[in-house]
Amino acid sequence: MTIDDSFFLNVGIDAVGFYAPKFRLSLDDLAKRRGVDPEKFRQGLLAEEFAVPDYGEDAISMAIMAAQNAITRGGINPMDIDAIFVGSESLPYAVKSIASILSAFLNIQENAFTGDTLHACAGATLGLLNAVGLVNSNIIDKALVIGTDISKYPLGSSGEATQGAGAAAMVICKNPRIARIGSKFGKVSGHVDDFFRTLYSENAEVFGQYSTVAYLNFVLKAYDNFKSQAGPFLADYYVFHAPFGKMPIKSFQRIMFERWFDDSVKMKLMLAKAEERMYTKQEREMVLSGKEELQLATITLLREKGFQEDEIIGLNYFYKDWLALKLMPCLDVPMRFGNCYSASLWAQLIHIMETRVKEGDTIYFNSYGSGATAISGMFKMQPGFKQHLSQGPTVLDYIKKKQKIPIEHYEMYKRDLIPGFIHTGHVVAAPENKSFLNVAMCERGCVLPQQEEIRRCPQGHSGVHEHSFPMIGIVEKIDETDVEMKDHVCVDSVFLVGDIKSGNKVELAIRRLKVEPDTGQIHWYPAYVAK
Repeated sequence: MTIDDSFFLNVGIDAVGFYAPKFRLSLDDLAKRRGVDPEKFRQGLLAEEFAVPDYGEDAISMAIMAAQNAITRGGINPMDIDAIFVGSESLPYAVKSIASILSAFLNIQENAFTGDTLHACAGATLGLLNAVGLVNSNIIDKALVIGTDISKYPLGSSGEATQGAGAAAMVICKNPRIARIGSKFGKVSGHVDDFFRTLYSENAEVFGQYSTVAYLNFVLKAYDNFKSQAGPFLADYYVFHAPFGKMPIKSFQRIMFERWFDDSVKMKLMLAKAEERMYTKQEREMVLSGKEELQLATITLLREKGFQEDEIIGLNYFYKDWLALKLMPCLDVPMRFGNCYSASLWAQLIHIMETRVKEGDTIYFNSYGSGATAISGMFKMQPGFKQHLSQGPTVLDYIKKKQKIPIEHYEMYKRDLIPGFIHTGHVVAAPENKSFLNVAMCERGCVLPQQEEIRRCPQGHSGVHEHSFPMIGIVEKIDETDVEMKDHVCVDSVFLVGDIKSGNKVELAIRRLKVEPDTGQIHWYPAYVAK
Protein backbone atom coordinates (compact mmCIF):
# COMPACT_ATOMS: atom_id res chain seq x y z
CA MET A 1 0.00 0.00 0.00
CA THR A 2 3.06 2.28 0.20
CA ILE A 3 3.97 4.03 -3.03
CA ASP A 4 7.54 3.33 -4.08
CA ASP A 5 10.06 6.13 -3.60
CA SER A 6 10.77 6.13 -7.33
CA PHE A 7 7.26 7.51 -7.88
CA PHE A 8 8.41 10.90 -6.55
CA LEU A 9 10.30 13.44 -8.63
CA ASN A 10 13.45 15.15 -7.43
CA VAL A 11 11.40 18.36 -7.56
CA GLY A 12 9.19 19.88 -4.90
CA ILE A 13 8.78 22.37 -2.09
CA ASP A 14 11.94 24.08 -0.86
CA ALA A 15 10.46 26.93 1.22
CA VAL A 16 6.99 28.02 2.40
CA GLY A 17 5.29 31.15 3.69
CA PHE A 18 1.82 32.17 4.80
CA TYR A 19 -0.03 35.40 5.57
CA ALA A 20 -3.52 36.26 6.80
CA PRO A 21 -5.19 39.43 8.12
CA LYS A 22 -5.19 39.81 11.91
CA PHE A 23 -8.86 40.88 12.12
CA ARG A 24 -11.30 38.01 12.78
CA LEU A 25 -15.08 37.93 12.98
CA SER A 26 -16.58 35.33 15.30
CA LEU A 27 -19.32 33.32 13.60
CA ASP A 28 -21.18 33.29 16.92
CA ASP A 29 -21.44 37.08 16.60
CA LEU A 30 -22.50 36.79 12.95
CA ALA A 31 -25.13 34.19 13.85
CA LYS A 32 -26.53 36.44 16.58
CA ARG A 33 -26.71 39.38 14.17
CA ARG A 34 -28.44 37.30 11.49
CA GLY A 35 -30.82 35.62 13.94
CA VAL A 36 -29.67 32.04 13.30
CA ASP A 37 -28.52 29.24 15.60
CA PRO A 38 -24.70 29.42 16.02
CA GLU A 39 -24.59 25.63 15.67
CA LYS A 40 -25.57 26.09 12.02
CA PHE A 41 -22.11 27.54 11.49
CA ARG A 42 -20.15 25.68 14.17
CA GLN A 43 -21.43 22.18 13.38
CA GLY A 44 -22.97 22.62 9.94
CA LEU A 45 -19.90 24.29 8.42
CA LEU A 46 -17.29 23.30 11.02
CA ALA A 47 -16.29 26.97 11.19
CA GLU A 48 -15.61 29.32 14.09
CA GLU A 49 -14.36 32.59 12.61
CA PHE A 50 -13.02 34.13 9.43
CA ALA A 51 -10.34 36.66 8.53
CA VAL A 52 -11.40 40.21 7.61
CA PRO A 53 -8.89 42.42 5.74
CA ASP A 54 -7.64 45.63 7.32
CA TYR A 55 -7.69 49.00 5.57
CA GLY A 56 -5.89 48.75 2.22
CA GLU A 57 -5.29 45.02 2.59
CA ASP A 58 -6.00 43.04 -0.57
CA ALA A 59 -4.87 39.98 -2.53
CA ILE A 60 -1.68 41.71 -3.71
CA SER A 61 -0.63 42.92 -0.27
CA MET A 62 -1.23 39.44 1.20
CA ALA A 63 0.65 37.75 -1.66
CA ILE A 64 3.69 39.98 -1.16
CA MET A 65 3.79 39.28 2.56
CA ALA A 66 3.37 35.49 2.14
CA ALA A 67 6.08 35.44 -0.53
CA GLN A 68 8.42 37.56 1.59
CA ASN A 69 7.88 35.14 4.48
CA ALA A 70 8.77 32.18 2.24
CA ILE A 71 11.89 33.87 0.88
CA THR A 72 13.08 34.92 4.35
CA ARG A 73 12.29 31.62 6.08
CA GLY A 74 13.97 29.62 3.35
CA GLY A 75 17.04 31.87 3.09
CA ILE A 76 16.26 32.26 -0.62
CA ASN A 77 18.06 34.83 -2.75
CA PRO A 78 15.23 36.52 -4.72
CA MET A 79 17.57 36.91 -7.70
CA ASP A 80 17.69 33.11 -7.97
CA ILE A 81 13.94 32.93 -8.64
CA ASP A 82 13.22 32.81 -12.35
CA ALA A 83 9.44 32.36 -12.39
CA ILE A 84 6.46 33.66 -10.40
CA PHE A 85 3.04 32.07 -10.78
CA VAL A 86 0.07 33.50 -8.86
CA GLY A 87 -3.30 31.79 -8.52
CA SER A 88 -6.14 34.10 -7.53
CA GLU A 89 -9.80 34.98 -8.04
CA SER A 90 -9.23 38.48 -6.61
CA LEU A 91 -7.61 40.18 -9.58
CA PRO A 92 -7.13 43.96 -9.30
CA TYR A 93 -6.84 44.48 -13.06
CA ALA A 94 -8.54 42.87 -16.03
CA VAL A 95 -5.22 43.22 -17.90
CA LYS A 96 -1.99 43.22 -15.84
CA SER A 97 -0.78 40.23 -13.88
CA ILE A 98 -0.43 40.04 -10.11
CA ALA A 99 2.86 38.22 -10.65
CA SER A 100 4.42 41.20 -12.43
CA ILE A 101 3.45 43.49 -9.54
CA LEU A 102 5.05 41.09 -7.06
CA SER A 103 8.32 41.00 -8.99
CA ALA A 104 9.02 44.67 -8.20
CA PHE A 105 8.29 44.35 -4.48
CA LEU A 106 10.27 41.13 -4.06
CA ASN A 107 13.34 42.14 -6.12
CA ILE A 108 12.96 39.18 -8.47
CA GLN A 109 15.36 39.22 -11.43
CA GLU A 110 13.98 40.73 -14.62
CA ASN A 111 14.76 37.58 -16.63
CA ALA A 112 11.91 35.65 -15.01
CA PHE A 113 8.59 34.28 -16.17
CA THR A 114 5.62 35.99 -14.52
CA GLY A 115 2.00 35.04 -14.93
CA ASP A 116 -1.32 34.43 -13.23
CA THR A 117 -2.93 31.00 -13.42
CA LEU A 118 -6.71 31.08 -13.25
CA HIS A 119 -9.29 28.40 -12.53
CA ALA A 120 -11.25 29.52 -9.49
CA CYS A 121 -9.80 27.92 -6.32
CA ALA A 122 -7.45 25.66 -8.32
CA GLY A 123 -5.46 28.58 -9.72
CA ALA A 124 -2.44 28.11 -7.44
CA THR A 125 -2.45 24.36 -8.12
CA LEU A 126 -2.13 25.04 -11.85
CA GLY A 127 0.70 27.45 -11.05
CA LEU A 128 2.39 24.66 -9.08
CA LEU A 129 2.09 22.27 -12.05
CA ASN A 130 3.62 24.92 -14.33
CA ALA A 131 6.50 25.35 -11.92
CA VAL A 132 7.10 21.62 -11.48
CA GLY A 133 7.09 21.03 -15.24
CA LEU A 134 9.50 23.88 -15.98
CA VAL A 135 11.88 22.92 -13.19
CA ASN A 136 11.78 19.20 -13.97
CA SER A 137 12.55 19.89 -17.65
CA ASN A 138 15.49 22.17 -16.72
CA ILE A 139 13.91 25.25 -18.34
CA ILE A 140 14.10 27.11 -15.02
CA ASP A 141 15.80 26.45 -11.69
CA LYS A 142 13.53 27.98 -9.09
CA ALA A 143 9.90 29.17 -9.08
CA LEU A 144 7.73 31.05 -6.62
CA VAL A 145 4.10 29.87 -6.52
CA ILE A 146 1.46 31.85 -4.61
CA GLY A 147 -2.23 31.44 -3.91
CA THR A 148 -3.90 34.61 -2.63
CA ASP A 149 -7.57 35.49 -2.25
CA ILE A 150 -10.34 37.27 -0.40
CA SER A 151 -13.68 35.49 -0.66
CA LYS A 152 -16.66 37.82 -0.64
CA TYR A 153 -20.41 37.33 -0.39
CA PRO A 154 -23.16 39.91 0.19
CA LEU A 155 -24.29 40.85 3.69
CA GLY A 156 -26.98 38.44 4.87
CA SER A 157 -26.40 35.98 2.01
CA SER A 158 -26.22 32.20 2.40
CA GLY A 159 -22.47 32.24 1.70
CA GLU A 160 -21.65 35.05 4.13
CA ALA A 161 -20.35 32.74 6.87
CA THR A 162 -17.89 31.08 4.47
CA GLN A 163 -15.91 34.22 3.65
CA GLY A 164 -12.22 34.47 4.43
CA ALA A 165 -8.81 35.71 3.37
CA GLY A 166 -5.22 34.51 3.20
CA ALA A 167 -2.18 33.81 1.04
CA ALA A 168 0.17 30.83 0.79
CA ALA A 169 3.56 30.81 -0.97
CA MET A 170 5.92 28.00 -1.98
CA VAL A 171 9.35 27.96 -3.60
CA ILE A 172 9.70 25.05 -6.06
CA CYS A 173 13.05 23.65 -7.19
CA LYS A 174 15.13 20.48 -7.65
CA ASN A 175 16.62 18.77 -4.57
CA PRO A 176 13.86 20.31 -2.40
CA ARG A 177 14.55 20.57 1.30
CA ILE A 178 10.94 20.10 2.46
CA ALA A 179 8.95 17.74 0.19
CA ARG A 180 9.17 15.97 -3.17
CA ILE A 181 6.12 15.81 -5.42
CA GLY A 182 4.77 12.74 -7.16
CA SER A 183 5.25 12.12 -10.87
CA LYS A 184 1.56 11.46 -11.61
CA PHE A 185 -1.61 13.49 -10.99
CA GLY A 186 -5.31 12.79 -10.90
CA LYS A 187 -7.25 15.22 -13.05
CA VAL A 188 -10.80 15.87 -14.20
CA SER A 189 -12.39 18.94 -15.78
CA GLY A 190 -15.75 19.91 -17.23
CA HIS A 191 -18.23 22.72 -17.84
CA VAL A 192 -20.14 23.10 -14.55
CA ASP A 193 -22.04 26.23 -13.48
CA ASP A 194 -21.71 25.60 -9.75
CA PHE A 195 -20.04 28.89 -8.82
CA PHE A 196 -19.02 32.02 -10.69
CA ARG A 197 -18.36 35.74 -10.42
CA THR A 198 -19.07 38.04 -13.33
CA LEU A 199 -16.40 40.45 -14.53
CA TYR A 200 -17.61 43.60 -12.77
CA SER A 201 -19.02 42.05 -9.58
CA GLU A 202 -17.20 41.87 -6.24
CA ASN A 203 -19.36 39.04 -4.96
CA ALA A 204 -19.50 35.44 -6.18
CA GLU A 205 -22.67 33.55 -7.05
CA VAL A 206 -22.96 30.00 -5.79
CA PHE A 207 -25.64 27.31 -6.16
CA GLY A 208 -25.12 25.83 -2.70
CA GLN A 209 -26.33 22.23 -2.83
CA TYR A 210 -25.44 21.78 -6.50
CA SER A 211 -21.95 23.15 -5.83
CA THR A 212 -21.47 20.63 -3.01
CA VAL A 213 -22.53 17.74 -5.25
CA ALA A 214 -20.21 18.94 -8.04
CA TYR A 215 -17.29 19.29 -5.62
CA LEU A 216 -17.69 15.77 -4.22
CA ASN A 217 -18.18 14.26 -7.67
CA PHE A 218 -14.99 15.83 -9.01
CA VAL A 219 -12.98 14.97 -5.89
CA LEU A 220 -13.88 11.29 -6.32
CA LYS A 221 -13.08 11.33 -10.03
CA ALA A 222 -9.67 12.92 -9.39
CA TYR A 223 -8.98 10.29 -6.72
CA ASP A 224 -9.90 7.51 -9.17
CA ASN A 225 -7.71 8.99 -11.89
CA PHE A 226 -4.76 9.32 -9.51
CA LYS A 227 -5.17 5.74 -8.25
CA SER A 228 -5.34 4.42 -11.83
CA GLN A 229 -1.84 5.83 -12.39
CA ALA A 230 -0.21 5.43 -8.97
CA GLY A 231 -1.82 2.13 -7.94
CA PRO A 232 -3.37 1.34 -4.52
CA PHE A 233 -2.08 3.59 -1.77
CA LEU A 234 -2.57 4.72 1.81
CA ALA A 235 -1.32 8.21 2.55
CA ASP A 236 -0.27 9.36 6.01
CA TYR A 237 -2.29 12.59 5.63
CA TYR A 238 -5.06 13.83 3.36
CA VAL A 239 -5.64 17.48 2.41
CA PHE A 240 -8.58 18.83 0.40
CA HIS A 241 -9.68 22.25 -0.77
CA ALA A 242 -11.90 23.61 2.00
CA PRO A 243 -14.70 26.06 1.14
CA PHE A 244 -15.55 25.31 4.78
CA GLY A 245 -14.35 22.64 7.21
CA LYS A 246 -17.13 20.14 6.60
CA MET A 247 -16.33 19.70 2.89
CA PRO A 248 -12.97 17.91 3.39
CA ILE A 249 -14.66 15.65 5.95
CA LYS A 250 -17.35 14.73 3.43
CA SER A 251 -14.66 14.11 0.82
CA PHE A 252 -12.64 11.84 3.10
CA GLN A 253 -15.75 9.88 4.06
CA ARG A 254 -16.81 9.43 0.45
CA ILE A 255 -13.35 8.17 -0.54
CA MET A 256 -13.17 5.76 2.38
CA PHE A 257 -16.62 4.23 2.03
CA GLU A 258 -17.15 4.46 -1.71
CA ARG A 259 -13.66 3.57 -2.90
CA TRP A 260 -11.96 1.48 -0.26
CA PHE A 261 -14.54 -1.34 -0.44
CA ASP A 262 -12.85 -2.54 -3.59
CA ASP A 263 -9.57 -3.00 -1.70
CA SER A 264 -9.36 -6.21 0.34
CA VAL A 265 -6.43 -4.99 2.47
CA LYS A 266 -8.25 -1.82 3.50
CA MET A 267 -11.48 -3.71 4.13
CA LYS A 268 -9.69 -6.16 6.43
CA LEU A 269 -8.21 -3.23 8.33
CA MET A 270 -11.59 -1.53 8.73
CA LEU A 271 -13.53 -4.63 9.73
CA ALA A 272 -10.91 -5.59 12.30
CA LYS A 273 -11.62 -2.28 13.99
CA ALA A 274 -15.34 -3.03 13.87
CA GLU A 275 -14.80 -6.20 15.95
CA GLU A 276 -12.78 -4.57 18.71
CA ARG A 277 -15.53 -3.69 21.19
CA MET A 278 -19.16 -3.91 22.22
CA TYR A 279 -21.39 -0.87 21.87
CA THR A 280 -23.94 0.57 24.25
CA LYS A 281 -27.54 1.18 23.27
CA GLN A 282 -26.93 4.93 23.28
CA GLU A 283 -23.87 4.58 21.01
CA ARG A 284 -25.84 2.42 18.60
CA GLU A 285 -28.68 4.95 18.42
CA MET A 286 -26.32 7.90 17.94
CA VAL A 287 -24.34 6.26 15.14
CA LEU A 288 -27.26 4.72 13.26
CA SER A 289 -29.25 7.98 13.35
CA GLY A 290 -26.37 9.85 11.66
CA LYS A 291 -25.51 11.91 14.76
CA GLU A 292 -21.92 10.65 14.94
CA GLU A 293 -19.30 10.85 12.17
CA LEU A 294 -21.03 8.74 9.52
CA GLN A 295 -23.59 10.58 7.42
CA LEU A 296 -26.98 8.98 6.81
CA ALA A 297 -26.16 8.58 3.12
CA THR A 298 -23.07 6.56 4.05
CA ILE A 299 -25.04 4.41 6.51
CA THR A 300 -27.60 3.70 3.80
CA LEU A 301 -24.81 2.74 1.39
CA LEU A 302 -23.27 0.37 3.94
CA ARG A 303 -26.61 -1.33 4.54
CA GLU A 304 -27.10 -1.74 0.81
CA LYS A 305 -23.70 -3.46 0.66
CA GLY A 306 -24.81 -5.98 3.29
CA PHE A 307 -23.09 -4.63 6.41
CA GLN A 308 -24.72 -5.44 9.74
CA GLU A 309 -25.48 -2.79 12.36
CA ASP A 310 -22.54 -3.68 14.64
CA GLU A 311 -20.19 -3.56 11.65
CA ILE A 312 -21.53 -0.14 10.67
CA ILE A 313 -21.06 1.12 14.22
CA GLY A 314 -17.51 -0.24 14.29
CA LEU A 315 -16.75 1.34 10.94
CA ASN A 316 -17.98 4.66 12.35
CA TYR A 317 -15.33 4.53 15.08
CA PHE A 318 -12.64 3.37 12.67
CA TYR A 319 -13.45 6.35 10.49
CA LYS A 320 -13.52 8.65 13.52
CA ASP A 321 -10.01 7.56 14.53
CA TRP A 322 -8.61 7.98 11.01
CA LEU A 323 -10.33 11.33 10.64
CA ALA A 324 -8.61 12.60 13.79
CA LEU A 325 -5.21 11.33 12.67
CA LYS A 326 -5.15 11.90 8.93
CA LEU A 327 -7.42 14.86 8.12
CA MET A 328 -8.45 16.97 11.11
CA PRO A 329 -5.00 18.48 11.86
CA CYS A 330 -5.13 20.63 8.72
CA LEU A 331 -8.68 21.92 9.31
CA ASP A 332 -7.48 24.63 11.71
CA VAL A 333 -7.02 26.73 8.57
CA PRO A 334 -10.64 26.88 7.29
CA MET A 335 -11.96 26.98 10.86
CA ARG A 336 -9.85 30.06 11.72
CA PHE A 337 -9.38 31.96 8.46
CA GLY A 338 -12.45 30.93 6.43
CA ASN A 339 -12.30 30.17 2.73
CA CYS A 340 -9.02 31.44 1.25
CA TYR A 341 -10.01 30.18 -2.24
CA SER A 342 -6.76 29.46 -4.13
CA ALA A 343 -4.71 29.56 -0.89
CA SER A 344 -7.02 27.18 1.01
CA LEU A 345 -5.45 23.85 0.09
CA TRP A 346 -1.87 25.09 0.24
CA ALA A 347 -2.25 26.87 3.59
CA GLN A 348 -3.53 23.58 5.05
CA LEU A 349 -0.61 21.70 3.55
CA ILE A 350 1.88 24.19 4.99
CA HIS A 351 0.18 23.98 8.40
CA ILE A 352 0.51 20.20 8.75
CA MET A 353 4.07 20.29 7.43
CA GLU A 354 4.88 22.78 10.20
CA THR A 355 3.06 20.93 12.97
CA ARG A 356 2.38 17.23 12.29
CA VAL A 357 4.14 15.29 9.57
CA LYS A 358 7.35 13.29 9.96
CA GLU A 359 10.23 12.49 7.63
CA GLY A 360 9.12 10.06 4.94
CA ASP A 361 5.40 10.74 5.47
CA THR A 362 3.21 11.03 2.40
CA ILE A 363 0.45 13.62 1.90
CA TYR A 364 -2.34 13.13 -0.62
CA PHE A 365 -3.80 16.43 -1.83
CA ASN A 366 -6.93 17.14 -3.82
CA SER A 367 -7.50 20.61 -5.27
CA TYR A 368 -10.86 21.79 -6.58
CA GLY A 369 -11.75 24.80 -8.69
CA SER A 370 -15.34 25.60 -9.54
CA GLY A 371 -16.35 25.64 -13.14
CA ALA A 372 -14.92 22.94 -12.71
CA THR A 373 -11.65 21.06 -12.26
CA ALA A 374 -10.10 18.78 -9.66
CA ILE A 375 -6.41 17.92 -9.45
CA SER A 376 -4.89 15.43 -7.03
CA GLY A 377 -1.37 14.28 -6.27
CA MET A 378 1.04 13.40 -3.51
CA PHE A 379 4.05 14.75 -1.64
CA LYS A 380 6.72 12.89 0.33
CA MET A 381 8.51 14.63 3.18
CA GLN A 382 12.28 14.96 2.94
CA PRO A 383 14.85 13.97 5.59
CA GLY A 384 15.70 16.91 7.83
CA PHE A 385 12.81 19.04 6.56
CA LYS A 386 11.88 20.32 10.04
CA GLN A 387 14.98 22.48 10.36
CA HIS A 388 13.87 24.42 7.29
CA LEU A 389 10.49 25.21 8.88
CA SER A 390 11.76 26.18 12.33
CA GLN A 391 11.86 29.91 11.60
CA GLY A 392 8.48 31.66 11.63
CA PRO A 393 6.06 33.12 11.11
CA THR A 394 4.11 29.86 10.87
CA VAL A 395 0.43 29.34 10.13
CA LEU A 396 -0.05 28.71 13.85
CA ASP A 397 1.52 32.10 14.58
CA TYR A 398 -1.16 33.72 12.41
CA ILE A 399 -3.89 31.67 14.10
CA LYS A 400 -2.76 33.05 17.44
CA LYS A 401 -2.07 36.56 16.18
CA LYS A 402 -5.60 37.85 15.84
CA GLN A 403 -7.80 40.73 16.89
CA LYS A 404 -11.47 40.01 17.35
CA ILE A 405 -13.62 42.69 15.73
CA PRO A 406 -17.23 43.59 16.52
CA ILE A 407 -19.91 42.86 13.95
CA GLU A 408 -20.26 46.62 13.34
CA HIS A 409 -16.61 46.82 12.19
CA TYR A 410 -17.16 43.93 9.77
CA GLU A 411 -20.31 45.51 8.32
CA MET A 412 -18.50 48.82 7.86
CA TYR A 413 -15.73 46.95 6.02
CA LYS A 414 -18.31 45.32 3.74
CA ARG A 415 -19.73 48.77 2.93
CA ASP A 416 -16.22 50.17 2.33
CA LEU A 417 -16.56 52.60 5.24
CA ILE A 418 -13.49 51.69 7.33
CA PRO A 419 -11.45 54.89 7.91
CA GLY A 420 -7.80 54.84 6.88
CA PHE A 421 -6.03 56.90 9.55
CA ILE A 422 -2.90 57.23 7.40
CA HIS A 423 0.02 59.04 8.99
CA THR A 424 3.62 59.67 8.05
CA GLY A 425 6.69 59.27 10.20
CA HIS A 426 10.12 57.77 10.58
CA VAL A 427 10.80 54.10 11.37
CA VAL A 428 14.11 52.45 12.26
CA ALA A 429 14.84 48.73 12.23
CA ALA A 430 14.00 46.93 15.48
CA PRO A 431 16.87 45.00 17.13
CA GLU A 432 15.31 41.66 16.14
CA ASN A 433 14.72 42.62 12.50
CA LYS A 434 16.34 40.18 10.07
CA SER A 435 15.25 41.27 6.62
CA PHE A 436 14.37 44.30 4.51
CA LEU A 437 12.11 44.98 1.54
CA ASN A 438 13.81 47.12 -1.11
CA VAL A 439 11.89 49.16 -3.69
CA ALA A 440 12.47 52.18 -5.92
CA MET A 441 9.84 54.94 -5.70
CA CYS A 442 9.17 58.34 -7.20
CA GLU A 443 8.79 61.38 -4.94
CA ARG A 444 5.07 60.63 -4.47
CA GLY A 445 5.60 57.01 -3.58
CA CYS A 446 4.70 55.29 -6.86
CA VAL A 447 6.67 52.03 -7.11
CA LEU A 448 8.96 52.13 -10.15
CA PRO A 449 10.07 49.31 -12.46
CA GLN A 450 13.41 47.60 -12.03
CA GLN A 451 14.50 48.23 -15.62
CA GLU A 452 16.91 51.18 -15.64
CA GLU A 453 15.89 52.28 -19.15
CA ILE A 454 12.29 52.99 -18.09
CA ARG A 455 12.77 53.69 -14.40
CA ARG A 456 10.53 56.72 -14.23
CA CYS A 457 7.00 57.42 -13.08
CA PRO A 458 4.30 57.20 -15.82
CA GLN A 459 2.31 59.75 -13.80
CA GLY A 460 5.03 62.33 -14.47
CA HIS A 461 6.25 62.54 -10.85
CA SER A 462 9.95 63.28 -10.55
CA GLY A 463 12.68 61.48 -8.70
CA VAL A 464 13.99 57.94 -8.24
CA HIS A 465 14.47 57.08 -4.58
CA GLU A 466 15.82 53.73 -3.39
CA HIS A 467 14.11 52.71 -0.16
CA SER A 468 14.98 49.85 2.19
CA PHE A 469 12.14 49.02 4.60
CA PRO A 470 12.84 46.85 7.68
CA MET A 471 10.23 44.13 8.16
CA ILE A 472 10.05 44.95 11.89
CA GLY A 473 10.65 48.50 13.07
CA ILE A 474 10.20 51.08 15.80
CA VAL A 475 8.54 54.44 15.18
CA GLU A 476 11.05 57.21 15.85
CA LYS A 477 8.58 60.03 15.37
CA ILE A 478 5.26 60.97 13.77
CA ASP A 479 5.49 63.72 11.14
CA GLU A 480 1.90 64.20 9.97
CA THR A 481 -1.42 62.66 10.94
CA ASP A 482 -4.40 61.85 8.68
CA VAL A 483 -2.59 62.77 5.49
CA GLU A 484 -4.32 63.02 2.13
CA MET A 485 -2.64 60.54 -0.19
CA LYS A 486 -3.19 62.63 -3.33
CA ASP A 487 -1.20 65.53 -1.90
CA HIS A 488 1.49 63.70 -0.02
CA VAL A 489 5.13 63.75 -1.13
CA CYS A 490 6.94 60.59 -0.04
CA VAL A 491 10.71 60.93 0.03
CA ASP A 492 12.14 60.52 3.52
CA SER A 493 9.11 59.47 5.61
CA VAL A 494 7.04 56.30 5.60
CA PHE A 495 3.33 55.60 5.79
CA LEU A 496 1.78 54.42 9.05
CA VAL A 497 -1.72 52.92 9.03
CA GLY A 498 -3.95 52.82 12.12
CA ASP A 499 -3.55 54.02 15.69
CA ILE A 500 0.25 54.28 15.88
CA LYS A 501 2.33 56.51 18.12
CA SER A 502 5.98 57.38 18.49
CA GLY A 503 7.90 54.53 20.14
CA ASN A 504 5.49 51.81 18.94
CA LYS A 505 6.85 48.59 17.49
CA VAL A 506 5.50 48.11 13.97
CA GLU A 507 5.72 45.64 11.10
CA LEU A 508 5.81 46.18 7.38
CA ALA A 509 2.58 45.56 5.48
CA ILE A 510 2.09 46.44 1.83
CA ARG A 511 -1.21 48.29 1.46
CA ARG A 512 -3.43 49.46 -1.39
CA LEU A 513 -3.77 53.14 -0.46
CA LYS A 514 -4.63 55.06 -3.63
CA VAL A 515 -6.48 54.64 -6.91
CA GLU A 516 -6.10 57.27 -9.65
CA PRO A 517 -9.58 58.70 -10.31
CA ASP A 518 -9.04 59.20 -14.06
CA THR A 519 -7.24 56.00 -15.05
CA GLY A 520 -8.07 53.55 -12.27
CA GLN A 521 -4.37 52.88 -11.72
CA ILE A 522 -3.84 51.26 -8.31
CA HIS A 523 -0.96 52.12 -6.00
CA TRP A 524 0.39 49.73 -3.39
CA TYR A 525 2.70 51.27 -0.81
CA PRO A 526 5.05 49.87 1.82
CA ALA A 527 3.39 50.91 5.08
CA TYR A 528 3.67 50.08 8.75
CA VAL A 529 0.99 48.75 11.09
CA ALA A 530 1.03 48.03 14.81
CA LYS A 531 2.78 44.75 15.60
